[in-house]
Amino acid sequence: MGYRRTEEGVIPGILNGSITWCQGFSEPNSGSDLASLKTSATLDGDEWIINGQKVWTTQAQHADYVFLLTRTDPNVEQHAGISYLLVPMHQEGVDVRPITQVDGSSEFNEVFFTNAHCPKGNVIGGVNNGWKVAMTTLGFERGSSSTTGYRRFLKEWEHILSETRRVGKSDDELVREDLVKSWSKSRSWRSTATAH
Repeated sequence: MGYRRTEEGVIPGILNGSITWCQGFSEPNSGSDLASLKTSATLDGDEWIINGQKVWTTQAQHADYVFLLTRTDPNVEQHAGISYLLVPMHQEGVDVRPITQVDGSSEFNEVFFTNAHCPKGNVIGGVNNGWKVAMTTLGFERGSSSTTGYRRFLKEWEHILSETRRVGKSDDELVREDLVKSWSKSRSWRSTATAH
């Protein structure tokens, strides 16, 4: 199957921005107690079978993969039975439902997993060691998260440029001025990110 990428196989896509990601941590009944998560992953041969729900998942509707915290051992202390999986989003068993906000936007989503599949090797940091990996992830997210975010912004900018050309507005002075400002911001963001 096309989604069977190993940890090493996704690195080039992360670096060049061709693979998009979302983060599946929060759950409806966990609140601030992340370690109480209920989404489960059970090993079945060479695959993890995943069931559960995540909420407030930013940009899940556009993501190719999710960094997913799952309960892989329900019989140990909460923090000890969690694994950190790289789960393909484009498959049966993954249902993304937008959460519409007051302004009409839907940046956040609920994500439901019903017997979704994940390759056995897509575990980061080892089975049942996901809590440690998650804390490291959050540390970077709250510190130097800008190191990769600019790539998504630049990808969106390139799409807007393409649409501008398609509708014949690429010679419009005001449009060009806005495009240049946006491009300059993305380059500035990149310079800041690579300095970390």
